[in-house]
Amino acid sequence: MATERGGDPQRAGQLVSSLLSGPLGEGLSDAQRAARAWYAANGDRERAHTTGVWLRRPPAAGVDPVMVVRVDSGLLASEMGTNKDIYLSRLSFYGVRISNIRFEVGQRAHQAPRPARERGACHPATHAELTDEERARVDEACSSLPDGLRESVSRAMCASLLREKSLTTQED
Repeated sequence: MATERGGDPQRAGQLVSSLLSGPLGEGLSDAQRAARAWYAANGDRERAHTTGVWLRRPPAAGVDPVMVVRVDSGLLASEMGTNKDIYLSRLSFYGVRISNIRFEVGQRAHQAPRPARERGACHPATHAELTDEERARVDEACSSLPDGLRESVSRAMCASLLREKSLTTQED
C-alpha cells in the first residue's frame, strides 16, 4: 500500500537544525546547539565516552569556531582525531558550522579522579605485587631506553603484568 508524502523533501540535518533552532532549541547558546548536534550525529560509542563538548573562539575574525570534544580515553581521542573529517561531515549535516574539531582527554565533571592503582599505574605500592623475577624482566627490558621513556614504559609493562595476574586470579 503506497502512501503519499506531502511537502518538499528535506535532508535530515535540515529537519534537526530547524527543530533545534525552533521550539527545541529556544534559548540555547551556539555551544549548546553544537553539543546537541554532536550527540545526535554520533553513535553510542561516541556518546558513552564523551565527557564534554564546547566551542572555542575562532582563530581569526570571519572564521567559524573550533569544537572541542572531551573524551575519557587517550586512545579514543587519538582515534577520533584521525577520523575528524567524518565528524566534521556529520556535524555539517546537522547544520553545525565549525572550522575544526579537537579531541581532548578528561573525566566527567562529577567524577573523582581514579586512584593510580585503579588506573593500572605501576608505582612502588603495586610494584610490590610483582615477583622479583617479573620486576627483573621489566627492569631489563627497559634498561636501554632513554630516561624519559623508561619510566612510562616500565609503568605500562607493570600494569600489563598486574592485569594479567588479576585476570588469571579471576578465572581461578
